[in-house]
Amino acid sequence: MNLTSLRLFQFRNFANQEIELRPGLCFFVGRNGQGKTNLLEAVYLLSRGESFRPSQHEHFLNRNRAASLDRARIVASLETETLQEFKLKHSLSLDFAEGRRSMTLDGKRTGFSTMASLFPVVLFSPESLAAIKEGPDERRQLIDNVLITRSERDARMLKEFQKTLRSRNALLKSIAEGDRRPSTLGTLESLTKLYLLLATQVTDARIQTLRALEPGFRESAAQIFNENRHHFSFAYEISGQDAITWSANQIFDAISQRHRELELREMDYGASLIGPQKHDLRINIDQNDSRYYGSQGQQRALILAFKIAQINLHQTTLGRYPVLLLDDVMSELDSDKRGRLMEYLEQTRAQVLITATDLTWSRHFSLERNAVFTVDNGIVTLATSSAIRAVGSANMLEDAST
Repeated sequence: MNLTSLRLFQFRNFANQEIELRPGLCFFVGRNGQGKTNLLEAVYLLSRGESFRPSQHEHFLNRNRAASLDRARIVASLETETLQEFKLKHSLSLDFAEGRRSMTLDGKRTGFSTMASLFPVVLFSPESLAAIKEGPDERRQLIDNVLITRSERDARMLKEFQKTLRSRNALLKSIAEGDRRPSTLGTLESLTKLYLLLATQVTDARIQTLRALEPGFRESAAQIFNENRHHFSFAYEISGQDAITWSANQIFDAISQRHRELELREMDYGASLIGPQKHDLRINIDQNDSRYYGSQGQQRALILAFKIAQINLHQTTLGRYPVLLLDDVMSELDSDKRGRLMEYLEQTRAQVLITATDLTWSRHFSLERNAVFTVDNGIVTLATSSAIRAVGSANMLEDAST
């Protein structure tokens, strides 16, 4: 699967930019603040409908636009392959207007759940590399990103759970503020039945996904660490218990029991205190939680192994690679891990979009077999072969392209 072209109209710091992309590795090089991350954000938005960084509608609009152009647009051409290796072409567009976003696929309106499975992306960023040491939200998001990109059904299930969670929290808040009418309590009882069912389904899907990921994760971690003396594993924590081996019935029983224990407290607190939004993923080295027993370098390596396992699982189960987005992660890795990551990327058939401030680490791969673009104040230019050969730093590349 490849993006063949990308056009940005009044998006962020891009006025009207069209880029012809290549299969394989595409490098976007430039100083900080030139728009490199904006490019990857545009691709991510096409897939997910939301950004990977905090954003509101007005942030997507070009600040230098005319006052009458209170909108932005992202357009892309996508080429995919079926399991029978037939190539299909699609046109994607995402419009930002009047505070809303609308997605079209081949000229017809579509939902973001459909896009996430048709056009899956996997993001590597400094923030994602820090997921182990950050809060449980970031670790849960690691699993949910796999669910969303592998299955439209799972993406819809997550969306339905989140909608039900919001409704239940609103009802609990009303009860905490004094609304104890029989009709309100009856509505809560009915909604809780649906909530417990969806909570079980989401939790079971996460656990099943972790089980499917674990063999590939162990293999990738051993390669990145370049040793076999460590044992790598996952744990999925529900109320302090490891549920990685639980069945759906065991999950339902545990969540239901926890609900009975906390039912009155939830009504006083005004929010749901049980469910998958309270669970956590633990990544272990030799049965020890890497949050406490792993160095920063080891934690980053484990997230890399997780992402690589996600990519391989996607290809194995669906017959195609997702598009990979690497936002300035090379500067976060030591030379050895950069080399192992680049070796893996060059061996895959995935399209990879990589941002960097320089290419001083480019000895790990062949620049001439891949595409290099310079990004300068919202202008993207394909570097010439002679410029690529001359690359020793970002400054050299920028000088050659001007």
